[in-house]
Amino acid sequence: MKHYVLSFLIASIFSCSSVSAQYLEDVEFLNSTPAFLLGLVPDIPAEYPVDYYKITYNTVDVQGEPTIASGAVAIPVTEECNNFPMAVYCHGTVLRQNDVPSQDNFEGIITKVFASTGFISIAPDYLGLGENPGIHPYVHDESQATATLDLIKATREFLEGQPVSDNGEVFITGYSQGGHAAMGALKHAEENGQTEELGIVAGAPCSGPYDISGSQAETLLSEEPYETPGYAIYVLISYNFAYGNLFNELSDIVEQPYADDVAPYFDGAQDEFDMGTVNDILPNIVSDFLVDSLLDNFENNLNHPLRQALEDNNNFDWTPQVPIRMFYCDNDEQVNFQNSINAEATMNDNGAEDVEAVLSLAGGNHGTCVIPALSDAYEFFTSLATPCDLIMDVEELAMGELNVYPNPADQFTIIETEYPGGRIQLFDLSGRMVMQQTATSTNTRMDISSLAPGAYVMTLEEDNRISRSTIVVN
Repeated sequence: MKHYVLSFLIASIFSCSSVSAQYLEDVEFLNSTPAFLLGLVPDIPAEYPVDYYKITYNTVDVQGEPTIASGAVAIPVTEECNNFPMAVYCHGTVLRQNDVPSQDNFEGIITKVFASTGFISIAPDYLGLGENPGIHPYVHDESQATATLDLIKATREFLEGQPVSDNGEVFITGYSQGGHAAMGALKHAEENGQTEELGIVAGAPCSGPYDISGSQAETLLSEEPYETPGYAIYVLISYNFAYGNLFNELSDIVEQPYADDVAPYFDGAQDEFDMGTVNDILPNIVSDFLVDSLLDNFENNLNHPLRQALEDNNNFDWTPQVPIRMFYCDNDEQVNFQNSINAEATMNDNGAEDVEAVLSLAGGNHGTCVIPALSDAYEFFTSLATPCDLIMDVEELAMGELNVYPNPADQFTIIETEYPGGRIQLFDLSGRMVMQQTATSTNTRMDISSLAPGAYVMTLEEDNRISRSTIVVN
């Protein structure tokens, strides 16, 4: 395998505004997380504590004009090693302005988990989210790609002033919308001569809508119920923002009262309501809330603006020069798994040498596929990456999974344990313990009504065994 090793000048983090910084604007340290809080996935072993940063950087908007975006950087902490490969994680669909990795949201955990295994892990917020104002160009291929690739460059500028650097190897993954973003970043880098420049070694997009005008459009516009109909609204508003030719008013293409009901949730600023709110407003059959003329024109007019916009954001028809694995599940109710199958066939027909669509979990749906797919991506990356040489002398503790329900929860949760008497502890994502109690029975109730909404890590310690789980507080 060919590796690309980059050399950097040593500079202070506080000189980010110097003439050498072309992408980096600002860095904010957020928190440190102990390794034992990040070993949440059995097949992804956590070895290192992680320092977590918010990074602000220069990129371009949908018109190619300069703008500022934000993202997260997670760095393994150790005195035994000073360079690691880089893993890029592209997040899935979010609607709230600040429900992004740079705000240490739930998907920020994934960024930290990758870092805890020995990658410098980064995660773009994308345009229209985090520090970037305005409408989020949802599943807009080019802006997702540039935001991702420019974050790699900004991170390397940041690392110039750090005791740890990346080793020049970059691996790109993402899930759902993030699968589309990861594929787009790989494609954009290849077509613009940046693959070797950036040191991209491999990609592992997961459960993404790569054939967005074909397989994915068929899923959205079928007469079968679709669990997340709000995605259709998100796509329409996104592409009208990017191309400006789909509608003047949302009611031109979305039936009333739905157009007026959903519009406030897509104003590019709201930070209170998520996609669940929008999905609950809409019928589960997408054609029931789209005007008939839009559907007729889409089906019968190959030059219709919506069809052209969807085709412009396909990213399956190209010829990768690096190894790519597309991990998917075959009962995915949100992203048609044929996206991965079609991409594999097309890329191989184009002459790609090492591209494969891989089933991660037979019968898995969009939710249950996340962990298996990202675990497979991790295994794929570690098989190609140059690891840090590290000799550890750490006492090994038996680790297990903790069964907690309901999860997500808002008032209380139940912790199952085989042997009462163990110590239950709840930590926020900065590693601060926020609650603890003793397991009084095999089903111990914990009152969490006083906790702020967000993701937490729960551990149960019994003798020499620690079980743990992530829990989300609504």
